[in-house]
Amino acid sequence: MSSLSSVFLILQFLDEVKFKETVHRLEQESGFYFNIRYFEEMVTNGEWDEVEKYLSGFTKVDDNRYSMKIFLAFIT
Repeated sequence: MSSLSSVFLILQFLDEVKFKETVHRLEQESGFYFNIRYFEEMVTNGEWDEVEKYLSGFTKVDDNRYSMKIFLAFIT
């Protein structure tokens, strides 16, 4: 089983047992899965520190020009 498959199985289990924060932390730390619904929910609720922290698990501001645009669109 590949590490990607393993991570998805773990994410599925954690979601089923309602470990919401753990799910999002594993998504962020593994970089394997970007949960757009979770991200949109944080943006809608104005949780800008959490938006930045979650997004930083997948890309950094200075990775490339698209990363810069994403951060500027949501953070500023």
